[in-house]
Amino acid sequence: MATPLTLQQANTLIVDDFQSMRTMLRDFVKSMGMTRIDTACHGKDAISHLAASRYDIVICDYNLGPGANGQQVLEEARARNLIGVSTIWVIVTAEKTADMVMGAAEIKPDDYLLKPINQVLLQSRLEKLIARKQSLGAVENAIRAKDFGAALAQCDLLLRMQSASPQEVLRIKSDLLLTLGDFDAARVVYDTVLAQRSVAWAKTGLGKVLFYTGDHAGAAALFEQVLAENQMYIEAADWLAKTHETLGDTVRAQQVLQDAIKLSPNSPLRQKKLGDTALKNGELDVAQAAFEKTIKISEFSAHKNPAVYTRLAELLVDKGESQEALNVLKRSKTDFRYNAAAALQTAAAESRIYQKLGQADRAQAALASAEQIATQLGDKFSPELMMELATSQLKLGHTDKACALLGQAVRNDHENAQLSSQIEAIFEAENLAGEGQALIQSSRQEVIDINNQGVMLAKQGQFEQGVILLREAVKKLPSSEVMLVNLCGLLIAQMSKAGYKEALAAEARELLERVHTLNPGNKKFYSYSLVLARLQRA
Repeated sequence: MATPLTLQQANTLIVDDFQSMRTMLRDFVKSMGMTRIDTACHGKDAISHLAASRYDIVICDYNLGPGANGQQVLEEARARNLIGVSTIWVIVTAEKTADMVMGAAEIKPDDYLLKPINQVLLQSRLEKLIARKQSLGAVENAIRAKDFGAALAQCDLLLRMQSASPQEVLRIKSDLLLTLGDFDAARVVYDTVLAQRSVAWAKTGLGKVLFYTGDHAGAAALFEQVLAENQMYIEAADWLAKTHETLGDTVRAQQVLQDAIKLSPNSPLRQKKLGDTALKNGELDVAQAAFEKTIKISEFSAHKNPAVYTRLAELLVDKGESQEALNVLKRSKTDFRYNAAAALQTAAAESRIYQKLGQADRAQAALASAEQIATQLGDKFSPELMMELATSQLKLGHTDKACALLGQAVRNDHENAQLSSQIEAIFEAENLAGEGQALIQSSRQEVIDINNQGVMLAKQGQFEQGVILLREAVKKLPSSEVMLVNLCGLLIAQMSKAGYKEALAAEARELLERVHTLNPGNKKFYSYSLVLARLQRA
């Protein structure tokens, strides 16, 4: 085990928009013996520091003046992996409103302190936190290195040695197991915790296991139990809404989201989800309010999303507010002026809106702009963007172009039933249901045939020939998760048989990085990363 970190050794970042407060907090931590101290005066400055250095402690004010607040800085730091499980994050605030308290509770800082604070209080909290966190450094290092087997082993070591908070270690371990897709092992962890007492995070985690393994009714029942015991545990509400939607009950999903938003209204992701769900239910006023709130609260958030602007604009057109719709798209162009993917979404939506308004020339010009942007996106041309563009192409009668795009989307992710369902709906909306079903079937079959050839070669032990086949397939379908993952699997199988080769391992790692970029939740990314680490150590 590494030498335990002390407060005096901690690398510390202080974030506050007032110079006097930064000076006071710096003096406090200096008096505790700390010498490695940086300060930041606003959210962008804090993110720059976090991107450049690894900090053990971050003391961040909630209100940081214009720009991102402390909650949004923490969200972005997590989203960009700028902090890990061993980082201590303390939010300092003068805010006492219910919205702020719930928002802070949801992002789970390690502590938050109400102003005014003094050195004695701050030091007491930091000493307790560092004692709890100091042994998690090895777990964090393994996670950063994507050596998830080592991370799990470190968790087990900490549990045996009882050198860290067991609840925190068990939670980290269960999160890792869920991420790896090892649902049986995750269930054992949750059951172990729940055998001692009812804990919201463990019961919610068990609900996730049931969701992922197809027991949606059981998952919903567990999430409802969590909320009955603690309605403030909003994560369970988000999962309950997701489960109801999966079961086809979007009305119930909407109600769950509305109830959650009454308690905690400042989550951009939840507000967007409410907007999307209400839109499916034809509740245009609810959807409009949710999308408008999302835009407002995500202005400086890592969760700022151009899709919210385009959905709001199209909703406004449907309500007869065409000028307001165009104003929303104009704002989108300003807010995402350096984002090509957002520009494509906006141009595609603009084309559809002008088509609805009977302005054919403008609709065609906007579509041409979207198509031009698409040629520049490369790997960033996601299935969502393909569907956006194809929808606009179909609206304007460019059926061949739309079919080519949607066929590519299916081939890139032919096992994704939700994607195929969305593409079917696009064709059905244009009274082309038969054409859509035929396109989906032929596109799926093309990929299945190639995969079957690869599987056949692998079963025959002809890994090199299988690798050659799938390399060619990846050239044709560079954004196909299935092809990327299967090629990686063949490379691993080849090394398992013939021995580890750094060139093949490097190729496999590059394939996995592409998979992770396409879909950060792809389970094979983690399991194959684990196998590669084992092969390298063997």
